[in-house]
Amino acid sequence: MTTIAEFVVDTPDGEIEFPTAGSTAEYLLGAGFAHADREPHWHMRWCLDRMEPGESMDVGNARVIREATQE
Repeated sequence: MTTIAEFVVDTPDGEIEFPTAGSTAEYLLGAGFAHADREPHWHMRWCLDRMEPGESMDVGNARVIREATQE
C-alpha cells in the first residue's frame, strides 16, 4: 500500500490542501514561493517527504504544514 502525505499550504491568500509532497512542491515552485535555483523540485520534495505530521516549514511567505500520513 502506498503512503500519501497530506499537506496544507498557508499563503497570504488562504489555505490550499495537497495530497502528496510532489504536488505541494510543484505548487510552491510554480506560485513563486520557492525558487528553483535555490530549492529545486527534488530537494523541495525531499524536505516535504521527511516532515513529521504536525511539523511546519516556511517557504518564502508561505507556511507548509504536514497534516497527516495515510496508508
